[in-house]
Amino acid sequence: SGFFQIRAGAGGDVAKENLFGGLSAQHHGQIFNKFFWRQHPEAALRYAPVVSEIKKAALTNAKILEIGSGSLGIVPYLKREINALDIDFSGPQTSLIKKTKGYATSIPFRKNSFDVAISVDVLEHLKPQVREKAIYEMLRVAKKMAILVTPEGEDSENQDKNLHEKYIRVFKNPNQFLEEHIKYGLPKKEEILVSIDRSARLLNKKAKTKSYPNLNLFIRNILMQTWITKSKILYYIYLKGYLLFVPILKLCNFGKTYRRVFVIEFDR
Repeated sequence: SGFFQIRAGAGGDVAKENLFGGLSAQHHGQIFNKFFWRQHPEAALRYAPVVSEIKKAALTNAKILEIGSGSLGIVPYLKREINALDIDFSGPQTSLIKKTKGYATSIPFRKNSFDVAISVDVLEHLKPQVREKAIYEMLRVAKKMAILVTPEGEDSENQDKNLHEKYIRVFKNPNQFLEEHIKYGLPKKEEILVSIDRSARLLNKKAKTKSYPNLNLFIRNILMQTWITKSKILYYIYLKGYLLFVPILKLCNFGKTYRRVFVIEFDR
């Protein structure tokens, strides 16, 4: 979630004043805070399948750990308290996160400490040689379910390279998150499935794994092109306007997609 927090607040309030003016801007903000508190469209799309899987498994009230949550993680979408592990919790704050500082490759909790462990758009920020260790650790602390969401594949990596080039042209500086995607390379579906299987075996856990695509590449490119802008109005349209279309956009998981969702369920 830090991927979008890095630009959160960078002109959003000014754009709101320009677009709506005075009291209407305040009223508009109140409406969005009620229904879309701290939400971002691209983040909403990556968390949508996680929320759906947790609800389908009747684990909404379960003990949940998010690995690599940043300051908000899944909270704006699940709207409940969670435990969170990260090395940095800077950014917008919420009282619904119980913070623990630590690394994905060495989670400071005992085996089966949580009913559900989730990790969303984190794996690609780790060096390839430690990714399996991070998957092992997530499966170790999860008792009932683990959900891993990550960008994957060559097409997604190529899109990130093109977006990063544009980001540098527009802002004259690299973007930390896109830069890491390119530096470390995106994971591949087959590698992740092998790591999940091997980790479950080492942990003596019987696991059932399913995976499915998330967010059409063309749709994501439109979202990201709007995000990479110096225009306060365009950025505000990205930040708030696209949220109104999330119910439709979250159905756009066809064709070539940017990321993949891996759902691991353990025998209870």
